[in-house]
Amino acid sequence: MLQSLKERFDREDEGFTLIELMVVVLIIAILLAIAIPTFLGARNAANARAAQSNLRNALTAEQTNWTNNQAFSTDLSTLEPSLSWASAWPSSVSPNTVLVSVDTNNSAIVTLTALGKDGNCWSITQINDPAATTPADGTYYAKTTPATSTSCASPIVPTANATNSSAGNAAASTSAAPAWYTSF
Repeated sequence: MLQSLKERFDREDEGFTLIELMVVVLIIAILLAIAIPTFLGARNAANARAAQSNLRNALTAEQTNWTNNQAFSTDLSTLEPSLSWASAWPSSVSPNTVLVSVDTNNSAIVTLTALGKDGNCWSITQINDPAATTPADGTYYAKTTPATSTSCASPIVPTANATNSSAGNAAASTSAAPAWYTSF
């Protein structure tokens, strides 16, 4: 036995055996099986966060306009030119375009909606009416499924106080009246 091991170690021209190569390929396959789903999950989360980030930037622009004019605007392309704005969904919209909707009954309420690359519609509603009681003055967030593959239905303004749970942790609403939350 020792003699055969000595002979094997003395040979310098030897390559890897088929078993050794198969073990290496198996290890690489296992690592890929672990890494690929993790990568795809991170990519989907990043696509959702891109739409949410655009909405937060749009809300900041709307709040700046509110501070200066005491009114929300449906055209903020000059105030925040880095965002793609729309006042109504065109027949086809690129992901992360922000739809601005000012409530016709109360100009102190604005709803911003974006179709994320993750396939969901993300919305933020800002209510700057101290007299509002249902819902109370504040910021509300919603996640819904798109009306079509290229557009989101403009969500309805929240009619009751939002819950403290996150839309990311709760099931998304698919009805006409989405569930509203106090954070994404």
